[in-house]
Amino acid sequence: MINWEAVGMTALPVFGGLASGFLFCRNRENKEWNNKLVRLRCNPPEWIFGPVWTTLYGMMGYASYRILSLRETSDVSMALTAYGVQLALNMSWTPVFFTLHKIKTAGVIATCVCGSIIWTIKEFQPLDLTASRLLYPYIAWCTFATFLNWSIAYLNSDNKALKND
Repeated sequence: MINWEAVGMTALPVFGGLASGFLFCRNRENKEWNNKLVRLRCNPPEWIFGPVWTTLYGMMGYASYRILSLRETSDVSMALTAYGVQLALNMSWTPVFFTLHKIKTAGVIATCVCGSIIWTIKEFQPLDLTASRLLYPYIAWCTFATFLNWSIAYLNSDNKALKND
């Protein structure tokens, strides 16, 4: 028998991330702007971000399902609040960076995402150790992504190719 609640909770952030990517990253203007950015050599190729984020969104969605499934026996409200905050912050990063071209503001958001993931892990851990551990790759990737965001802000502070944007 298919557990539709598990499927839905897992799929929700995956589809949210995919929709955000297609809405805010795929248009020609945003791609052109993105191609003008100076990046560090350690910046992964663009094709890697889709599969990585899809995997991470699936893991965080399944982790949230595991916590939600405890609602009959435990108070999960703070854990789900932390989860909702980090997910909302995460989803806000893409339009701020790619559509508004606010690199430093996106860096602040990315830093807040990392803090909110740590909060979520802290709230998940006493309820379900597996759910909290499912978020470890997420915090690792977001920490790296935050570093990349701030490096892009620094490296492009005088990027003349972006001045017309």
